[in-house]
Amino acid sequence: MKDLPLRTVIAILLLALLALVLWLGGWVQAIILGIFSAMAIHEMNDIFKKKDIHPFVIPHMILGAAQFAVLFKLGMKWLFALVVLTFFSIMIERILNGKRTNIDLVASFSMLVYPLAPLLCLGAVGFDNSDYSRIALFCCFAGPCMADNAAYMVGSICGKHKLCPEISPNKTTEGAVSGLIGGALGGILAYFIQKLWGFDISIWALLIICFLGGFIGQFGDLLSSTYKRWAGVKDFGNIFPGHGGVMDRLDSAMIAAPMVLAAFTLFIK
Repeated sequence: MKDLPLRTVIAILLLALLALVLWLGGWVQAIILGIFSAMAIHEMNDIFKKKDIHPFVIPHMILGAAQFAVLFKLGMKWLFALVVLTFFSIMIERILNGKRTNIDLVASFSMLVYPLAPLLCLGAVGFDNSDYSRIALFCCFAGPCMADNAAYMVGSICGKHKLCPEISPNKTTEGAVSGLIGGALGGILAYFIQKLWGFDISIWALLIICFLGGFIGQFGDLLSSTYKRWAGVKDFGNIFPGHGGVMDRLDSAMIAAPMVLAAFTLFIK
């Protein structure tokens, strides 16, 4: 591993961490995802600070760090109570803090929608008290990650037509189309991975879910790029050399999570 580029080493370590979360679940999953969520909120706060906007993020940090543990041990009702408490904390702090502007307040509330809402869905997928929570959580990552890798490889080799040059100059239409194929391949991978837990979900169901995950995940990637271009930064952070920050790694998976949650709730169960 010493001879591998640092970017490759970091990618291997991140995949190993994901495998650990998927296999062990429970408190390991709650703690690791909670840390990642708190870091994602910190990175979003830094983005706003680049534009001299200062949201009140203490409640967000507490919610992000605690949400998976609350889901794991107490359930959705208590998580909803924590979300409501976060909302009122933001509102009351603005009223009592004369230095906080309404622009800061809007940014504070916007962070409840992004990134917290999709991160909450990621938690709901992983701790929904069903037998399928392991494979559902895997699908949140499989479709978008396979789509991202396929889009990067094909776009780098033969990408000619820019997809959204004003948002992400390096993304191409050829890469985006290949990303759809990559997402579907993630569904095939999910079909075989599910055997580790003894599941037997239809390959077509998993293929469609991961295909849609790869499709929606590309929009998640582009959405995060709008924030970075707005703030004038390349990445949300640099905690993962060669890969950026936590938001750079989760932007696609967390946007795919609401769709995966809906699909498993409505059709798989």
